[in-house]
Amino acid sequence: MLKFFRKIRQRLLSDNKFSKYLIYAVGEIILVVIGILIALQVNNLNEVRKSNLELNKINQNLIQEFESNQKALNVALRGLKWTKRGGLKILSMVGKSESELNRTNIDSLIETSLFWPTWKPTNFVLNELKSTGKLSLIKNNKIKELLFEYERQSENVNEWNRRMEKSSQDIVDYIKNYGSLRNVNHNRISIKKSDLDFNNISFFNDLKFENQVDEKVLYSQFLENVYAETDKLISEILEETRK
Repeated sequence: MLKFFRKIRQRLLSDNKFSKYLIYAVGEIILVVIGILIALQVNNLNEVRKSNLELNKINQNLIQEFESNQKALNVALRGLKWTKRGGLKILSMVGKSESELNRTNIDSLIETSLFWPTWKPTNFVLNELKSTGKLSLIKNNKIKELLFEYERQSENVNEWNRRMEKSSQDIVDYIKNYGSLRNVNHNRISIKKSDLDFNNISFFNDLKFENQVDEKVLYSQFLENVYAETDKLISEILEETRK
C-alpha cells in the first residue's frame, strides 16, 4: 500500500503537477490520521469491553460472597437469640426454692449460657480487590462507601465476639471451680452425669453466678444489635451491586 502511494507521488512530481501533489499529500496525511484515530477508537472500545467484563465478574463474585456471608450471619443471629433466651431464663430462676429448681433441667439450661454463636465471614473477594488494586474498577461510589463501612462494621463484630468469648469462658471457669462441668456438658458429649453426689443448684443462690450470666445476656443483646446492623448493611451492598 505504501509503495503504491509512493509511485503516485513520484509521477505527480515528475509531471510538474506540484499543486496536485500537495493536495494529494495533504489527503494522504488526513487518511493516515483517520486510520490512526480509528485504530485508537477500536483499541479503546476493546479496553472498555474488557473492563466491563472484569467489572461484571467482580460484581458476581461480590454477590456470591455476600449472599453466603449473609446466610451464615442469619444462622448465627438465630443461635444468639436462643442463647439470650436461655440466659434470661436462668436469671428468672435465680433465688428460687430448691424444690422449684428441681422441676427444671438446670444443667441443660446452664449449658445454653456457655454457647456463643460466632459469625466468621469469608472476605476473600473483597481482600483480593484491595490487594490487587481492582477495587478502582468499581465506578459506583455508593458501593465503595458501603464496602468501607462493612469493613468498619466487621471490626465491631470482632470486638463483640471477643467479649462474648471472654464472658462464656468466665462462666466455664466458674463451673469448673464451684460445680460439675460434666453434668452441664453430658448431653453435648454423650456421656452420663457425674457419679459424684453433686448438683449445680447452688449456682442459683450465688451472686457471682448471677452477675456472670447477666453480663453474658447483656453482651448477647449488644452482639445481636451489631449482627442486625450488619445484616442490613449486607442487604444494601447486595441491592446496590445487583443494579
